[in-house]
Amino acid sequence: MDEKALHDEQRLMRMMRKTLTSIVRDTAPRDGNPSPLSEATILNIKDCLMVISTRETELARLTGRTLDERPHFTDETPTSHAVKISGISKKTH
Repeated sequence: MDEKALHDEQRLMRMMRKTLTSIVRDTAPRDGNPSPLSEATILNIKDCLMVISTRETELARLTGRTLDERPHFTDETPTSHAVKISGISKKTH
């Protein structure tokens, strides 16, 4: 599978996950009312989200990405910094 196809599939998985979770959020029971979704529908949504999650993991592995990536602003200060080993002085005991 070529790189573009993998990225297109990642985009599709992300869109499907966001749509399903939006549906769940919008139909969540409020004020003690029962859920408008049947138990079978809820289980089907859970199964779909598991399949999407599994495929997202596979696609991340194929493209060399990790799933813990987060967007960063260009002006954001880094949380860590590199230190050159040659800049560390040796201690004598």
